[in-house]
Amino acid sequence: MEPIDKSNISERIDIRGKICPYTLIETREKLKTMHPGEVLEVICDHPPAAKETIPGFCEKKKYPYEVIEEGSHFRIYIKKTD
Repeated sequence: MEPIDKSNISERIDIRGKICPYTLIETREKLKTMHPGEVLEVICDHPPAAKETIPGFCEKKKYPYEVIEEGSHFRIYIKKTD
């Protein structure tokens, strides 16, 4: 998978405090408003969303993504490709 250019974030959402399925719903809805090539940064503190739900969605849609764990939260970078 190609590396994500994290220096050029197009949109950012902070979904800390939310659990599945709301984490995926908000991520999916934000991506719908974005253009191909843009990068979304998702800040999340729900491990199942960061490690399973959102990455699974990205794989299904063939969106390159990267998950970085930072203490009690995660940063997920998603590149919209379609």
